[in-house]
Parts: sequence; structure tokens; C-alpha cells
Amino acid sequence: MPTITLQVNDNVYEKFQWLLSHFHKDEIDIMHPSKEEFDYISDEKMQELKNISNNYKSGKKDEFVEYKL
Repeated sequence: MPTITLQVNDNVYEKFQWLLSHFHKDEIDIMHPSKEEFDYISDEKMQELKNISNNYKSGKKDEFVEYKL
């Protein structure tokens, strides 16, 4: 069975769950029933992480502490 990931707006989340509840367990399996269980990174946070990575790669390492093992 294919697995998909959806981001559902809070305004329709309950309606969406209601819709999914009308399918048989063999047809649809809700793997993460609550939003709190899902590890999601917003577009803004992802961009922030990319900026940090790009700064490090371009030599702007003033804010970083490097540990060598």
C-alpha cells in the first residue's frame, strides 16, 4: 500500500479525519493520528536551517563551536 504525507489546515483537520474514518482499516491506515506525533518542519524553519548550513559552508563559522573527536 502506498504511503503519502499530507499537511492539513487546522480549519479542516476534523472534517478530514471524519472523511478518513469512513474507510475500512484495510483501505486506509492512519499511521500518525495526531499532529503532535508527526515530526514536521515548517518551510520557514527549513529555510533557517539551510541558511545556517550555507553560512557554515561559506566560511562564516564565528557562531559555531567545532568539536573534534
